[in-house]
Amino acid sequence: RKVHHSRAAAEAAAKAEAGRARRGEAEFSITLALGRPDLFPDRPVTLTGFKAPIDARRWTIAEVTHRLGNQGLTTELKLETL
Repeated sequence: RKVHHSRAAAEAAAKAEAGRARRGEAEFSITLALGRPDLFPDRPVTLTGFKAPIDARRWTIAEVTHRLGNQGLTTELKLETL
């Protein structure tokens, strides 16, 4: 625990910690049929065409893995909620 020098600093730290606690509340993994080398971690993404509760959430890329193999470039994404 840390002692903050002002109420504003303490409130900002509490908000940041609450955000970190909520982040990753839900996870989603997908391998894209076509590679997307422009995707990178911490980039926000929008999901569409899945169940309504999935499409309605705000997502960010937690991990991205690009692979170049016999099938060409593929991209695997691990997403988490914001």
